[in-house]
Amino acid sequence: MATVWLADDAQHGRRIAIKTLHPELAGAIGTDRFLREIRLTARLQHPGIVPILDSGEVTLPDGTSVPWYAMPFLDGESLRARLTRETQLPIDESLRITEAVGQALAAAHARDIVHRDIKPENIFLSGEHVYVVDFGVARAVAMTDSDRLTSTGLAIGTPAYMSPEQAMAGNVDARSDQYSLATTLYEMLAGEPPFSGPNPQATLTRRLAEPARPISTVRSTIPAPVERATLRALERTPADRFPSVTAFLLALRAPTTSSEPVVRPRPGRRRAAVTGGLVIVAALAAWAIAANGKRTVDPEVVALYERGVQAYDRRTPAGAVDALAALNNAIARDSSYAPAWNAVAKTLVRAYQRGFQLPGIEHERLLQLALSAVDRSIALDDSNADAWVTHGIVSHQVDPTKPGVALRSVRRSIVIDSAQPVAWHHFAIMSADSGSLSTGLTAWRRSVALDPTYAQSLAFLGFAHYWMGNYDSAAVWADSAVAVDPNYLLGRQAASMIAIERGRFDDAADHADAALKLSDGIERINSMANQALVRARAGNPHLARAILLSAEVSLGGYRPVQSHTAVYLAEVQAAVGDVPAAMRALGLYRTPRDAHFQLHLRCSPTFTPLERDSAFRAMLVIPRPAPGQHCR
Repeated sequence: MATVWLADDAQHGRRIAIKTLHPELAGAIGTDRFLREIRLTARLQHPGIVPILDSGEVTLPDGTSVPWYAMPFLDGESLRARLTRETQLPIDESLRITEAVGQALAAAHARDIVHRDIKPENIFLSGEHVYVVDFGVARAVAMTDSDRLTSTGLAIGTPAYMSPEQAMAGNVDARSDQYSLATTLYEMLAGEPPFSGPNPQATLTRRLAEPARPISTVRSTIPAPVERATLRALERTPADRFPSVTAFLLALRAPTTSSEPVVRPRPGRRRAAVTGGLVIVAALAAWAIAANGKRTVDPEVVALYERGVQAYDRRTPAGAVDALAALNNAIARDSSYAPAWNAVAKTLVRAYQRGFQLPGIEHERLLQLALSAVDRSIALDDSNADAWVTHGIVSHQVDPTKPGVALRSVRRSIVIDSAQPVAWHHFAIMSADSGSLSTGLTAWRRSVALDPTYAQSLAFLGFAHYWMGNYDSAAVWADSAVAVDPNYLLGRQAASMIAIERGRFDDAADHADAALKLSDGIERINSMANQALVRARAGNPHLARAILLSAEVSLGGYRPVQSHTAVYLAEVQAAVGDVPAAMRALGLYRTPRDAHFQLHLRCSPTFTPLERDSAFRAMLVIPRPAPGQHCR
């Protein structure tokens, strides 16, 4: 948000630091947030917190008014700079720094202020003095509504160091700073944070699903009380941590008894609940050994592959283009690198499913290319469980009328590794498409049990209960998906659809509006249809038709029409009572016997107005729902 300048204080003959807000952020929100930082920091008086000497505003030549504040100049370096040189610090030095930071935080907590961004970059070392700096995202615990400058659902902080509740945009208190401080101490001692991954979402997944690894596994000289206290401060649930930072500091210095064992890792293999790119990375090492005994993989190839996975995980058209660029470069360096071929297939099939436009590739060729890529990956390594999941996904798209073929590939993946949340998720979808929602429900629960933060399965658990008419249960799962990842489009869409059926139209509109902000490409049209459905069901058909018209005008550039787009447009027409228009919308999809398309027609409550229409009944072909399920 700001620039820090080194300045001469002519009046007092000293050097000072002046922090100014970036001029382009000098609007209402940016200025208010910067002024809040000044107010919060000015309330704090502690030797470990850099004080504010003065503050004010300066008018730039273009007339923009920019706030600033002055602090003493500190001659030294950040803890991050120190760790870059030394990686692991001496134990006593690590504890000294932690205690100094903890004491400063305790002073802030006594004033009901939570820092929310404790990390090595915000810890400054100046000789023997340790300072906590940058209260830019600090939060007063007892805030009025007018003080809440951050929108609900937005996680503030640095992903690698924030607590689980902060990462999920929940309420935070002093125990969140305790977690971040323990993460920093862990890094000083072990040379790495307790959790890491190829992207922030993967890091969050590990943090929520796994306990921190004992530090003694990488540094055997760690005293048992230090390790025990650090691991307790890293507990996922705030109630399981120390009641205060001060209590944490006291526990770090607890005496060690001669009979006290040092915590060691449990014997046997620990299976991490990981998803997406992490599963591929885990399979990488096994493939490299199996393919060629002493073969090593070029680190640049691995880096390109990981860059491609990160881009793919953005779930956007631009992300797909970036993913293919990185993955193609990886394959150009090493065409026998199986994970890269698998990631290419996943990117191509997502582009096909979402209607993404990829430069130089016709939409009709995407599936053929995806199938070739995943076949190449399996030929190189047929023990890669994730590649068999990809094979199932591609096969399902090649012939969506026969999910049984795809199910065989996913079952094979689960036989190879039964601890894959992604595999169980796709097994659930294909089971539901085959007419067994109950089997799908069980599989989605298994997926979430393996990874409680897997937003896609959480969202689909919401949809499964929605399709079965259990709207209160559906809301619990959809809300969980949104809590885990507020920026996950499908979670927002699920929450909106479910809120409609519960008659909570304000909530439905909020989720639909958030979904539109997260959308681009064809998903923007789908989200506009979702907005229109909310208005139609809330009793405003005129506004619904206006929004729907805008969506239909935008649809011209997206052909052929995908199944979900046809479904979403038809739902709005059904809600405003235009049955013929609803049937025309459904007719936009070229493969009406698609099993997933049929699942929507049979089980979505939004098509209740069409049940008596003969053309709609004729469209209900396969699969037949299992007896006793809430479907047509």
